[in-house]
Amino acid sequence: MNSNLSSFDNQRQSAASQPLMDIPLVAPSEPFDPFADGDEAFLAKAATFMMDLPAGKPEAEAVETASEPLKYIQGVVQGKQAFIITNLPDESQTLAQPQMVWTIGRNREAAIPLKDRAMSRRHAVILYMQTVGFQLIDLNSMNGSFVNGERIQQRRILKDGDRIRVGSINFTFYVSHRSIALDPIHPEVLARFNTTEPRSATFIDYAELEDPEVLFKTRQ
Repeated sequence: MNSNLSSFDNQRQSAASQPLMDIPLVAPSEPFDPFADGDEAFLAKAATFMMDLPAGKPEAEAVETASEPLKYIQGVVQGKQAFIITNLPDESQTLAQPQMVWTIGRNREAAIPLKDRAMSRRHAVILYMQTVGFQLIDLNSMNGSFVNGERIQQRRILKDGDRIRVGSINFTFYVSHRSIALDPIHPEVLARFNTTEPRSATFIDYAELEDPEVLFKTRQ
């Protein structure tokens, strides 16, 4: 027993005599404010999480996960006026701007403010010109703006289905130039669609009619 205790004491003294490892101290990081005014160069040095794409697939083919809904901006043209519909940053909304210019950036005052550390405060704008269409203009941002995986030089005319990345935010751009006026539905059919009463014995099953298409047209 005494020999075991002596051996244990020798091991403890040997360990105590070893120099301690010099462990660097890490200063606690302050919480990141995505809308704070600051130096763009400092933000560019900050670590940014970027999701790796599958090997062999271009960035334009990246697909959002099931937990992340597809982000989009849709341009709608009505005569000489245009507006956009988007679910950026959080929910669907319609944005009408008198000069038809929509700013995108980390600035709270932007038309589309995005909380993204890889984005400049004034990152880009979407502009509509009647003779040109919708354009994406990069405002000399630190990390650039991309259309279908290609970094744009100042501006790019947008087409329906273009994939856009600003900062680390990906979204699809849609544009609607065409509008179609559909024929009105027959009043009797419309009345049945609008009723809140439960199905009655006199309910007509449209699938059983010889020519159900007739009911969806007004009489001449």
